[in-house]
Amino acid sequence: MNKSTDELLDEIKSANTIDEYLDENSGSISAKKVSEMLEALLEEKGLSKSDVIAKSEISQVYAYQIFSGVKEAPSRDKILSLLIAMSLSLDEVQSFLKLSGYPFLYAKHKRDSIIIFCIQNHKTVVETNNELYSHGEATL
Repeated sequence: MNKSTDELLDEIKSANTIDEYLDENSGSISAKKVSEMLEALLEEKGLSKSDVIAKSEISQVYAYQIFSGVKEAPSRDKILSLLIAMSLSLDEVQSFLKLSGYPFLYAKHKRDSIIIFCIQNHKTVVETNNELYSHGEATL
């Protein structure tokens, strides 16, 4: 059973030990690495790794290191580039960011607002970077 974040927080507060909490909630806590989550997304969406990497505007070597797990903590921007290259919906991007421990896209931040707009309008990584650059924001 997947418990909500609020339910998990309540259980953490009342747990006697962290081991007890972790044992009782192992099904609700994500323990996957970013590379495993990306691989699962590729499979779920029927996408090829090489196509996604080509669309991501990330160097091929670096992107393969992310997918293989060699780069265990890639930047949020690199992850966003890969997620945009996969043509994910905003909800899918936000869920991935949350589950993988990255800050979600926040509409009150100008840069994040531009990225949200681009995802909603199915823009490519290149088009997203052009929008960011034209508004004086750092590109992905």
